[in-house]
Amino acid sequence: METRRLEAFVALVDAGGFRQAADELFITQPALSQQIARLEKDVGVQLIDRTTRPITTTEAGREFYFRCRNVLDSMREVSQLLSDARDAQFGRVRIGIVPAMLFASPARAVRTFQERFPEAEVSLRSIATSTLIEELDQGSVDVAVLLTRPPIKDLSSVDLFSDDYMVCLPSGHPLEGQDEVSFAELRDERLIQGIRSANPMGFDSVVSACMSAGFSPNSIDAYGSYLDHAGLVSAGMGVSFAPQSFAHLRPNGVSYHKLVNPSASMTASISWVPRRLDSVGRAFVDHCIAECTTGG
Repeated sequence: METRRLEAFVALVDAGGFRQAADELFITQPALSQQIARLEKDVGVQLIDRTTRPITTTEAGREFYFRCRNVLDSMREVSQLLSDARDAQFGRVRIGIVPAMLFASPARAVRTFQERFPEAEVSLRSIATSTLIEELDQGSVDVAVLLTRPPIKDLSSVDLFSDDYMVCLPSGHPLEGQDEVSFAELRDERLIQGIRSANPMGFDSVVSACMSAGFSPNSIDAYGSYLDHAGLVSAGMGVSFAPQSFAHLRPNGVSYHKLVNPSASMTASISWVPRRLDSVGRAFVDHCIAECTTGG
């Protein structure tokens, strides 16, 4: 059964007459009539009542019409997906990522996207949060991976994953031998944290956990990535926090321990302005969301 006959049947029912449908399909009325007759022969039942004006469908034709619409809609969706996949081979996407996410799943998604679409032009830059938000707003980057959702007009954002924090302790710390550390045990520690504007949810999560444990945190603001913070810990500047997924990146002179009573966490998100993205940008956003929300 040819698709064009299904399209002709749907057009005829929608138009209510052979002349109107033939005009829409840019064919003659006899040609349209022949296609409908062949379709009825293929399915073995009469689909159109030709004695009425405007024409009507038979009972079988009415059921067949709805199924034809579903089939044609599905075929158009598949065609669009294939077209998008072809288009995504060409074009560009400029990605900005905060340093904290360079060793997480969003960065890995950039690599797998390039493997999938080798002809696409992909650039990736590690940018501090405030600068990245500025560049996203100005259009200097197309997609941003952040630990916050910027207040930018027409912005779309999706949370990619959340990850519980671990505490990073210097070698020789009294708590080093424990697998788990409670927030109450950090009461007298200097807490190394990124500035709140860079990661408001993660920052507030730590502060809230400290308050729940009965103390106000003695915090030190620090820039850079979780690895930079771990370097400060190694230098004896205090203790810091890092997502569990970062534990395998432990530098010399520190150790990571699970935080309990209560826990704290951070959330990574991807943000973009839809009207600015070409097919490559849209494909990357979809790819990154799929990779990170399933893999974390």
